[in-house]
Amino acid sequence: MESAGRERAVLVTQAFLPMLRQGCGRLINISAPTARVAVAHAGAVSASKAALESLSAAARVELAPWDVPVVVVEPGAMDTPIFATAAAAAADALADTEPDRIALYRPQLDAVAGALARQRNAPAETAARVIVRATLARRPRPHYPAGRDARLVGVLAHLPTRTRDRLIARMLGLQGLRMPAGGRR
Repeated sequence: MESAGRERAVLVTQAFLPMLRQGCGRLINISAPTARVAVAHAGAVSASKAALESLSAAARVELAPWDVPVVVVEPGAMDTPIFATAAAAAADALADTEPDRIALYRPQLDAVAGALARQRNAPAETAARVIVRATLARRPRPHYPAGRDARLVGVLAHLPTRTRDRLIARMLGLQGLRMPAGGRR
């Protein structure tokens, strides 16, 4: 699903490029903080959003001769149906997975589910206000975080890798979890 979204972003951008170049328009891509800091059990989303940000960075340089700004807006956790949709997709994927394989990851899956349940999502208007600001800015910045958690990820992204990994594991309730005996596959 995520790669399809990235592909759509490319197709839409390609379709509108002639108008953007002609009218000095603006390209705004909606990413996520997981593009800069990958999160355990969300690797596919992290990779997809990182790809979108890489495409945006390349387009920013490619479209500069036409004065077409390319902006990435990075909403944090917003109060939208996306988390319920993701949970349903995860449940469907787990239904097709061997029970012994699920058992290997059950403590991690439960910890991450608990962390997500405790997560305080910002109102969707938070992201909408940032998108409007990026749209109307006379000289837009290349990157706009939207929400407190998105700004926090900006700080995490600059930490040493092992420190960042420990903090993420702690936030997700994964610190101290150990693999079940005989659980190596």
